[in-house]
Amino acid sequence: MKDIYHSKKFSIPIRRIEIAETNYTVRSCFAMPYLTGIVDDVEKALFLRKFDVPFWALTYVFGKDPMYWYRLEQLLGRNSSVGTTIKNPESLPKHLLADKKHSCIRGDKA
Repeated sequence: MKDIYHSKKFSIPIRRIEIAETNYTVRSCFAMPYLTGIVDDVEKALFLRKFDVPFWALTYVFGKDPMYWYRLEQLLGRNSSVGTTIKNPESLPKHLLADKKHSCIRGDKA
């Protein structure tokens, strides 16, 4: 166990573990990816999207705004590339872009 901190948005504990000098974040299963919502609060609205219920109708019934429901649906199939460790740079596509943020690894600029 590395440490535990609480989400400001939902006040739930988020644990970080360290395995072989790599840190991983462990969230509760009742929180949606990226802490966009609680599963019990959004499951019925996302179920209705399976039947093409428009976002404005979800807003009318469940609250929030149409863009919230759109973003929530889009987040379900997307993986996070932020914080991903690149183990083999040769396997990356040539057209992939990266920002110019410099990171430090054990005090050395990387």
